[in-house]
Amino acid sequence: MEVLTNAGADKDLSTNGRLQPAENNSDQPANPDRSPSTWMLLAVLLLILVVGAALRFGLWTWFAGQSLHIEDEQDYNRLACNLVLHGEFAFEPGQPTSLRPPLYPALVAGVYQLFGLENFQAVRLLQAIVSLVNVILLYHLGLTVFSRKAGLWLAGLYAFYPSLLGYNNLLLTEVLFTFLLCAFCDLLICALQHDSLPYLALSAVLLGLAALSRSVVWLFPPVLVCFLLLAFRGNWRRRILASVIFLTAFAFVLAPWAYRNTRLQKTFIAVDVMGGRNFMMGNYRYTPLYRSWATIELQGEESWIHEVVQTYPATQPRTQGQIDKLAMRQALKFIASNPGLTLQRSVVKFFDFWGLERELISGGDRGFFGPIPTAVLVALALLLCGSYVLALFACIYAMVLAPPADRRIHLFLLLLIAFVCALHTLAFGHSRYHLPLMPLVLAYAATAVVHRKEIWRQRRSWSFWMASGCCAIFVAGWLWGLVVVDPARILSLLHFV
Repeated sequence: MEVLTNAGADKDLSTNGRLQPAENNSDQPANPDRSPSTWMLLAVLLLILVVGAALRFGLWTWFAGQSLHIEDEQDYNRLACNLVLHGEFAFEPGQPTSLRPPLYPALVAGVYQLFGLENFQAVRLLQAIVSLVNVILLYHLGLTVFSRKAGLWLAGLYAFYPSLLGYNNLLLTEVLFTFLLCAFCDLLICALQHDSLPYLALSAVLLGLAALSRSVVWLFPPVLVCFLLLAFRGNWRRRILASVIFLTAFAFVLAPWAYRNTRLQKTFIAVDVMGGRNFMMGNYRYTPLYRSWATIELQGEESWIHEVVQTYPATQPRTQGQIDKLAMRQALKFIASNPGLTLQRSVVKFFDFWGLERELISGGDRGFFGPIPTAVLVALALLLCGSYVLALFACIYAMVLAPPADRRIHLFLLLLIAFVCALHTLAFGHSRYHLPLMPLVLAYAATAVVHRKEIWRQRRSWSFWMASGCCAIFVAGWLWGLVVVDPARILSLLHFV
């Protein structure tokens, strides 16, 4: 029985040229239980899941025996091992830390407890299953926000998106964080559409769990509360109640870990002690204009910690949390003194954040995933970068020309994307960090595919040209990064071809 309802109807062109909800939606039959089209769509969804599972299993088999090469992977593995062996969130026994968010190491530790210490394949298999469950979740999100066809396209685009398939086999937070972020979006959208306070509370719990897997969203609730005060239906008393419920549920999830961190670090730390130092590494005198994340490799007098120690001499030992707060203060001082340079760096970091997805190719070129022929690497580079470019461009056209019928949902999705992008633009703008937002990008791309003819009919409108201009700006930024900043990549690719 079909239990998913289509709250966002398919759209037709109205007289003003914008896509509007259709009065008679052929994609939503009167009796979906007996509709062949409904069963056909579900059969296609089942096919997507089966093929997606087979593809994930093939990649999982390929990664068998592969060790951990990325430093973040090694950190999560050490934390998980110490949780299993000593019951401590620490890199070394007896030295508790707040350097990383706790949820992903705890998940890995749970897998190790069940299937053996450092059983990387078990973790990879679990992540493949989680990403497959996310296909179903995103089908529901696309169906709810746009239409059944868009939901089906979203499920397919996500199920076979190359970069996300690769990250299923890395011991990194991408899979868990992406799933929790998508679940949060789905529940909050349901709360908006049904004016449901229980759904709103559950969405806050999921956002809290997402923050415990990657701390970039722990400051999002204040922004969301402002949105809820304007967008949640009802009188002001109900809107204020909705905001209080959301904040309370979110705080309830974070409170135990924040209490532990605050006692350990002797200063308030909500999730981890990475925020201040990352912010400073992206905003001090030795931060490079390009590849700001390379600051972490600077040593000696150019390192961020040296500047903190020199600027704020210590009379007694400091905790990592206290150092992190001083790094944040130092970065804010630098920004206030150098607004022009900060703006220039932020523009560069924005394009870094939305940069081409080359991380897996770089890892393959360095032998992280076993021997891969050069021709295969080139083909994979074209596949990874090409799929990303097409998805982002389709998303831009849909955002401008085919947004959700409920503009509250459109505003919410834009706020979330803009918030995550803004924080990384201020700190590190690495392209890896946009991956958890790709399901939302693909949601818009899916509706662009469904309404491609209607969008093309608007090619003479100012909205179409505005979307085209945005795409052109991204192309210019990518070309600048490849030709001016990293010409060796172009020469290497031409040599291979």
